[in-house]
Amino acid sequence: MSTTNSLMRLIQKNKRLFVIIGICLFLLEMEIFAVAILKSGNQSKIVVLNDQNNVIYEANGSNLTDFNKYYFEKNFGPLDQYEVKLQSKHVPFPFRAWFSAAFGIPVGIVLLVAFVLKAIATLLGEDKPSGAKKTDSKDAHETAFEGLLHRLSEINIFVIGAVAFLCVLAYWIIPNFITYIGEIGTHAILKFKWFFLVGAILLFGIFVWVIYLRYLLATKTIESKTEIEKQKLLLTYQGDAAKQIAWESEDQPQENMDSSDAPIEAKIVSEG
Repeated sequence: MSTTNSLMRLIQKNKRLFVIIGICLFLLEMEIFAVAILKSGNQSKIVVLNDQNNVIYEANGSNLTDFNKYYFEKNFGPLDQYEVKLQSKHVPFPFRAWFSAAFGIPVGIVLLVAFVLKAIATLLGEDKPSGAKKTDSKDAHETAFEGLLHRLSEINIFVIGAVAFLCVLAYWIIPNFITYIGEIGTHAILKFKWFFLVGAILLFGIFVWVIYLRYLLATKTIESKTEIEKQKLLLTYQGDAAKQIAWESEDQPQENMDSSDAPIEAKIVSEG
């Protein structure tokens, strides 16, 4: 039996359940999209400033509601004593947040429900391994798509879902985290610029000092190698000179012996 036929039988057997799940997922996706639409576009808010021009209260909208006025006057006093401003800004559509929520929330819910059901089945002892043996033989009429579905069905669905959920979560969190760290770093550098300037000068000085020390070390190494080669050449020259002297000392007695033998032969000839 192919994987496609098994999937179709499962859908036909639980058609009502799949219809309910599809409607719930559709409504969830529409709600996520509506929230993303509401969070984008022209956004206005009311801010209240004190005498030092500091924001002490803010509320979303273009007007303060009666509840906002009551809450403010109860905590800060009459509203007429403060400056009220309307701030507006255009917020682009949060595509990354919408995509992450539209994909990650349904996958997370499905994984959570599947995990709970699997845990309950395991506790009740109903999750027993099937005794059917796996065969490597493939159906002769199996298409490439059916073969792909068959191979995917052998992979643990929890692993696939967890990897997909983590990828979507990383796609949403990592860019926001990098942006947040960049904003904090820029604000800190601008606020404590003299501290970072002195630190940068010290680091640059340490870097130059390390380079200078490495230069001195390289110079000393070259000088040491040159001196070693010089001593090697000197020892080689002295060894050759010693051998030359030894050869000359060996040849000198032989010449003396030859010179001493010549008068004796002359004496013998004269005596004869």
